[in-house]
Amino acid sequence: MLHILSMTAARASENRKSRKIVRHGGERIAVTRLAGLLNAVRGGKQRQTMQIVDETGHRMELPASLADVMAQAAALMAEGRRVSIVADDDMMTTQRAAERLNVSRQYVVRLVDRGDLPAVKVGSHRRLRAADVEAYKAGVMLIAIEPWMNWRR
Repeated sequence: MLHILSMTAARASENRKSRKIVRHGGERIAVTRLAGLLNAVRGGKQRQTMQIVDETGHRMELPASLADVMAQAAALMAEGRRVSIVADDDMMTTQRAAERLNVSRQYVVRLVDRGDLPAVKVGSHRRLRAADVEAYKAGVMLIAIEPWMNWRR
């Protein structure tokens, strides 16, 4: 499984001004149209197939899973956000995990040492699976949002 990640939060520590990836109006319009097309194809009652046609007219059917990834990426890019695709089994350093979670590296080390975030040791270095980091981030986000959802009721 692949995750589509918006990179604006992760890059904030590197670059305080979050630059948009889609820079000019024509490109943004094209990405927005593509996002709409992909969402229309994958969102209908009857799943439609998509094909890619090269300059020679050769057609190739696009797998549904790839169309989903492209639709998510196009939607984020249409909003002007940076996008990165990370495989679930990719291993990352504590520094990279910290950037993804928007916390300090030392805090990630504490999460690992407490057992809140799974990791393996390679020599004296800790490595974390991208899927585990994303699952932790999603869990933390749900815990942070839940009290506000109950407040409006």
